[in-house]
Amino acid sequence: MVAEKASRRPAVTRRLLPAAALVAILVVFIVENTRRTRIRFIVPIVTVPVWIALFVATVIGVVAGALIARHRRGTPE
Repeated sequence: MVAEKASRRPAVTRRLLPAAALVAILVVFIVENTRRTRIRFIVPIVTVPVWIALFVATVIGVVAGALIARHRRGTPE
């Protein structure tokens, strides 16, 4: 049983290291991009930090990509 725990531990570490690195990069990105910017979408002008604007654009892109992939696979809604 001790040998099983020893063999599982490196696998968990291998999974957590990339995730921890991504979180660290994300935190640095947010701290570096706190400057506010004006965004105009159709009519309203909104002033938000750059990281929020990029995050919203990324989420919209991921959702659009997922919807297109779902449509191409023929998966019912």
